[in-house]
Amino acid sequence: MIPGIRPLPGFLVQRFHGWRATTWRENKAWYRRLAQDGQHPRTMVISCCDSRVHVTSIFGADEGEFFIHRNIASLVPPFNPDGEYHGTSAAIEYAVTTLRVAHVVVLGHANCGGVRGCHDMCQGHAPEL
Repeated sequence: MIPGIRPLPGFLVQRFHGWRATTWRENKAWYRRLAQDGQHPRTMVISCCDSRVHVTSIFGADEGEFFIHRNIASLVPPFNPDGEYHGTSAAIEYAVTTLRVAHVVVLGHANCGGVRGCHDMCQGHAPEL
């Protein structure tokens, strides 16, 4: 153990071991192929990082099928070639130029706190934002 670093919570370790003993073991060849061949998704999905949004479940997708970027409120800021760090634009650039995805989907969801915060800020009701 590294000093100052806390171990993973026990329930996460237990879930990992359960996944490894079942899903991974039953699909070992599929996971090996994904690791060896790299990723070749046809679709990029930009979704909210809200814990209720589970992109692969919503679309019934398998591992390797989507290139997923998550952020607050599924925001896609305008392109800005200023040399600064831009996570979303970097993810889109990588997906389109390197992975050659055919589709980019921006997925919203109901009752999004990020959208509500943005709306409140734009209306002048959230000066702290």
